[in-house]
Amino acid sequence: MSEKKEGGGISITNNYYAPIGQHIDHVDTINFSMDGDGTFHFSNVGQVGGAFAARPKKEVFVPSQLRFFDMVTFGSEEKQPKLIALLRETASRIDTTSGRDWFCIYAGYRYCKQQLAVMGGYTDFFADIEALTPDLLTKIDKDEEGDARYHNYTVLMGREASAWYMDKGKLPPLNEITVWKNRFSGDKNRFSNNAPIIIEVYKRLKTI
Repeated sequence: MSEKKEGGGISITNNYYAPIGQHIDHVDTINFSMDGDGTFHFSNVGQVGGAFAARPKKEVFVPSQLRFFDMVTFGSEEKQPKLIALLRETASRIDTTSGRDWFCIYAGYRYCKQQLAVMGGYTDFFADIEALTPDLLTKIDKDEEGDARYHNYTVLMGREASAWYMDKGKLPPLNEITVWKNRFSGDKNRFSNNAPIIIEVYKRLKTI
């Protein structure tokens, strides 16, 4: 819209809207006038500057350096969030205050990597859990480092592993895991509850 000003100048008032697809709560008005010599004069510019201000940058995910889980497989920006999601979903089904139940994830990983005869690495395992999902470990000693930091978990993890490595020092074959109950030297109810979780963790890890 335009109207003539006294002295031959023209005063123009235009309404500018945000680009298509951008949400706006109101429409700001820009007033400007032009002198006879072609010089523009603007008013009410400040409000519009806010409407077109740059949006905050999206936070970038930075993968953690892993010590137990394979960095080649789980160290990328694409795959590490999937591992974190798996840890959190599995944690909702186990007692996260006990190293015994964390064995479900530990064993699922050993099956995934075909490391049935490999034991140990419990400190590195819990170091990775803390790096990936720090809120899930509530019994670590934050004043300590290494095994002393995770001692409340690693001791029970070791005892649980001893019961599961029952096939001449190896984990039982995955396709026979449910029929080894009579050879299991640990708690039979825990075996029945955790065997399906171990199998599920193994299958999920294979898809990452």
